[in-house]
Amino acid sequence: MAVVARGSRSRPLKIAGALVALAIAGVVATNAWATLSAHGRHYTSLASIPSRTVAIVPGARVDGGRPLEIFRHRLEAAHALYQEGRVRAILVSGNDSATAQEVTVARRWLLERGVPAGDIWTDELGLRTRDTMVRAAAVYRVTDAIVCTQSLYMPRTLLLARAAGIETVGAELPSRLAHVPRFVGEEALKTTLAVAESILRPAPPAPAQARATVASR
Repeated sequence: MAVVARGSRSRPLKIAGALVALAIAGVVATNAWATLSAHGRHYTSLASIPSRTVAIVPGARVDGGRPLEIFRHRLEAAHALYQEGRVRAILVSGNDSATAQEVTVARRWLLERGVPAGDIWTDELGLRTRDTMVRAAAVYRVTDAIVCTQSLYMPRTLLLARAAGIETVGAELPSRLAHVPRFVGEEALKTTLAVAESILRPAPPAPAQARATVASR
């Protein structure tokens, strides 16, 4: 009967363990870098945020024609910034399918609160945060912005905005999600992916046609 050496049996386990350790180290390192790069660029008080041209509101869940809590808080922050004159327009970006009319609901919400239609920019193709930021720069010619999102998502969002070439600060909104391990873990993985995509797939430059439009939306 053949005898399998103990060393040969343990080698695959050692390799697997090393790969797991490397993956964990990668997640920790990329998240630490994203957090460090966002330091000093997000604010918990709207009154202390420096003015920018546009407020960017990434889409989130809606139900029954109304924005749910996460999305509503983002819209409330953008509306307050607009009312205070800290931004001149609001860009709402997200999904706008038959089952998830994020952009339509958000636009109506802002209109009902007195924001002129011409100052509400809508992007129905911002299906991910990366898409939102790339299209904000390339299609809507956004060069500087205040992004309104929850604290859990802020480092990744600011990282993606900067990668798209937008000079961005953040209106950081509190959320219970930051205390739920499941959501914290998911966000850690998304941040690692965001860093990898930003390095391996840099945002394309704004097309000439886009640069010639949208200036006065």
